[in-house]
Amino acid sequence: MAITFDKDQYYLIFFFFILLICLISSKLYQQIFHKPTTHLNLPPSPPALPIIGHLHLLTSALYNSFFNLSSKYGPLLYLRLGAAHCLLVSSASMASEVFKTNDLAFSSRPLFTFTDKLPYDTSGFVTAPYGDYWRFMKKLCVTELLGVKQLERSRTIRREELRRLVAKVIKKATSKDQVLDVAMWVVS
Repeated sequence: MAITFDKDQYYLIFFFFILLICLISSKLYQQIFHKPTTHLNLPPSPPALPIIGHLHLLTSALYNSFFNLSSKYGPLLYLRLGAAHCLLVSSASMASEVFKTNDLAFSSRPLFTFTDKLPYDTSGFVTAPYGDYWRFMKKLCVTELLGVKQLERSRTIRREELRRLVAKVIKKATSKDQVLDVAMWVVS
């Protein structure tokens, strides 16, 4: 005696099968990758989804999302963005307090996975870990690249680019176009 199913029953069985796989994988993911956080004194956090964490609360305008979250939950906020755990600090006084007590923990950047593909590994300014070398490179960049002498050298170029931008804006504004997208001209 054979059991026959129609198309709707196959869809229902498939749906429950996928739901079961998602639940099992979510529990396994939490057991393998998440340490128990019961003993940690974490800041307030909005409700999170199992795998993506708080990513569903973010929009394309991150600053608006962060502002809304900080106005609702306070200036110090714990977020889980996928597998990454983040601390959102949204006030100057709280930021100075965080850097005063935990400056070394928050001043370093994570290692990038592509640094072995770069010509000088982590010797560049962007990929260098925080320390004496990074502070030296920062000082060198500020004094040599952003110093008064270098800014004076680029003054004519900046003036010419500004003149070209204003000319394009005036040309667009005097044409029959009613809408002028200034962001498009600044980027190009």
